[in-house]
This record gives sequence, structure tokens and C-alpha cells, in this order.
Amino acid sequence: MAAKIAEEYLSRWRRAAVYDELAVMEENGDKDWANVTGEDGSGYKVLAYVLPEADRALRLVIAVNDRVPRATIAPVTRTVVMRPDGTYTE
Repeated sequence: MAAKIAEEYLSRWRRAAVYDELAVMEENGDKDWANVTGEDGSGYKVLAYVLPEADRALRLVIAVNDRVPRATIAPVTRTVVMRPDGTYTE
């Protein structure tokens, strides 16, 4: 379920994100958090943040974890890189 949530959030960001907004997010160290309930009824935390890449590209990271973190389970992570011209690479 966490993987499905991560894919959905990444898809939303890819449709709506603008390079300049992501650049400001990265520069300020901003992170977006959301608590969601999956189709399975379980609670999940979604974290979105941006990291710098080479040639002014930006890596958007979506991490999904159980709402009650367990040390034995790593978050499910999806990433995509946006270049300054607004195009993406996986």
C-alpha cells in the first residue's frame, strides 16, 4: 500500500510542480508532510522534499512510512529529477 501511495503522490507532483517552486523549496529546506489513510485502512505518513542535483537539476523525493514507525521497516521512497527546463528524468 505504501508503494501505491508514493506513486500517487509522485504523479501529483509531476503534474503540478514548477521548477522555480521546487528550487525555493530546496533552498529553504522545506518539506511537505501529510497523514493519509490507505485503502487498507492503515495510517501512513507522506514526506516530500527536494534535493539538489548536478547542472541545477532538482531531485523530488516522496517517502511513505507507517504512521507508527517501526525500526525494522524502511520507508518506501520514489524519486524523480526535474531539470531547469521543466522536463523530468526517472
